[in-house]
Amino acid sequence: MDGISLGIKSDSDLHTEALQAIVAAEQASKPVMTSLAALVRKSYEDAKNHRQTIGLDDRMVESRRLKSGEYNPTDSARIALTGGSQMFFNITAPKCEAFVAWMQDVFSPVGEKVWDLSPTPIPSLPEGDAQSIVEQVVQVFSATQSGTVDPQQIKEYTQQLYDATIKRMRDDAQKRVDRMSQKIEDQTQEGGFMQALSAFIDDLSIYPSAILKGPVMRKKRRLKWENGSVTVVEETIPTWNVVDPFDFFPCPNAKCVDEGYICERVTYDKAALSLMKGEPGWKDEAIDAVTGMSQTQNVSTLNSGGILDDSEMSRLENRDTTHNSGMADNAVEAIEFWGSVPGYSLREWGMGEKEISDKFAYYEVNAIMIGDMVVRSIINPDPLGRRPYYVTSYSKNKNSLWGVKSLPEKMVDVQQGVNGAQRTLMNNLAIASGPQVAADVSVIPANQMADLHKLYPWKVWAYDGSKVTGSGRDPVRFFQPSSNSNELVEVTKYFEDKADDRTLIPRYVAGDGTAGGAGATASGLSMLMTAAARGIKRIIRNIDLDVIRPAIERIYVWNMMTLEDDKLKGDVQIVPKGTLAALVREQTQLRRQEFLNNTASSPLAQQIMGIRGYANLLREIAKGLDMPVDKLVPSEEEVEALVQNMQAPANAQLSENSNGQGEGNTGSSRQSVQQQRTTQR
Repeated sequence: MDGISLGIKSDSDLHTEALQAIVAAEQASKPVMTSLAALVRKSYEDAKNHRQTIGLDDRMVESRRLKSGEYNPTDSARIALTGGSQMFFNITAPKCEAFVAWMQDVFSPVGEKVWDLSPTPIPSLPEGDAQSIVEQVVQVFSATQSGTVDPQQIKEYTQQLYDATIKRMRDDAQKRVDRMSQKIEDQTQEGGFMQALSAFIDDLSIYPSAILKGPVMRKKRRLKWENGSVTVVEETIPTWNVVDPFDFFPCPNAKCVDEGYICERVTYDKAALSLMKGEPGWKDEAIDAVTGMSQTQNVSTLNSGGILDDSEMSRLENRDTTHNSGMADNAVEAIEFWGSVPGYSLREWGMGEKEISDKFAYYEVNAIMIGDMVVRSIINPDPLGRRPYYVTSYSKNKNSLWGVKSLPEKMVDVQQGVNGAQRTLMNNLAIASGPQVAADVSVIPANQMADLHKLYPWKVWAYDGSKVTGSGRDPVRFFQPSSNSNELVEVTKYFEDKADDRTLIPRYVAGDGTAGGAGATASGLSMLMTAAARGIKRIIRNIDLDVIRPAIERIYVWNMMTLEDDKLKGDVQIVPKGTLAALVREQTQLRRQEFLNNTASSPLAQQIMGIRGYANLLREIAKGLDMPVDKLVPSEEEVEALVQNMQAPANAQLSENSNGQGEGNTGSSRQSVQQQRTTQR
């Protein structure tokens, strides 16, 4: 047996080898990460690290705390050391809610859209119409009998034909715009645009930036009436949704959504994901691998170091992280990537030469990665390579997608001031709520020492008088601490007033009746509201230009590319309609009412406006009051019929006067004509 080694291994060695074998088997079974997946992964990690480096995640969590009325852990610990009240007197939440209510009044006007379409001011003259004008001019002037033609006549006639053609084109363009506007309005209603805009405004009131996304084409089932029965149909419709700022990862230092790249953290239901097999751009084998992936593998791969691991943020969002890291069952997390990718990476992933003609060129793509696998990759469907994201801020930063300060951040100093004053007020009121007691323990019997802190009416204080020396010495003495409540209340009011200045949202915007001064009257409050509107116009303009206009423009471009009905297509421009004017809608309605009252008491104004003018004025007033206009004011046809009936006797009288007096009595004729014109008005 000499020289022979049995190679006996310990239990620890055997366990280590078994673990190594399991890891090697898992690594062998995992697909090799493609260069496209590696690019998406690196982009996501870089963007996530950048957010943490600049402290954005901490800012958003702190903004959420301020809205929820909670101290951060550091401040809470400091307050606990001093003892006393830990009250959080929340003035941030009312400001956020007032801002949301104000914006929703602006961007949800009754019976109106927050956008509009209009044809371009000067439509381009098609080559065929230009040639037709030339031919008509030649035909008309070649048929003249005289040998000479006046060039000025040719110029004037050509201008008339051109003006008539432009007018016809404008009329046709307006009809196309009206049809397209109705189509987009229907799409925005079905796709949840207004619901997404409402959620967007909620985020804008809390975070440094808010993000709207769309149109995203999704298949939805809906009921449809066909052949006398209800059937279920599946249609692909444009939809909109708001993106959680915690799930939005733009390229570091990007100034707009179309610069660099964008990564969004999204979730997919495995059952819905399996239905994507066979759809264009989706890879079936990758979907099979993902749907078989365990929940723990997916989440640990994607979320390591992410904000979703923050238990405090999960608590603020009411998410239970004990199961699936706060996600729903049977869900997987993914990275949705928008950006430029080299052609060779796309070919390696599986795109063909028809889509990727040059492997060294860069292509704007939309890719979805789950775990380490890209399950979907397509060329950006937008012809200009734009991404379907719209970002704006309460206080914009021209050098970043993230705002300078959120609404809670703009008033954090006054919130701290209010909290300090209120905590001091509560402590002072507690101390001054009753007398302080000083007991001389040298004369109080030992058996009563345990009951010194108990005070009640008719309590008897027993003491040993033989130990008392000197006159005026009491065994128990009461004294009342002073109350500083009035001063502390004034300090609180001071900081609340400063919050109005910080946020540009006065308290009377939310319906606070304590405006005082000019705000004590209806007209004075109207002027104050108008002044407040000037401060908030910048934020409304941000929403108009950064969100509403590009969002509607995207759905317009999609319709132009996909719809087959040419009657809807035309050259238009997007107009964010009425948002700034909506700020003074109440004031406008008040002025209309005053105008109606003034004209109703003036006979001359009644003659000038006439029935038609009064009908139009009443329609506008009723519309602004959200009243049933059709039931209150007759239609234009009914008003016209009423005018004709009133004109009939006047016309008959005018005819009799003309026949009886002859043409010589010009004064009477003029008077009759004037009467007729007055009646027509």
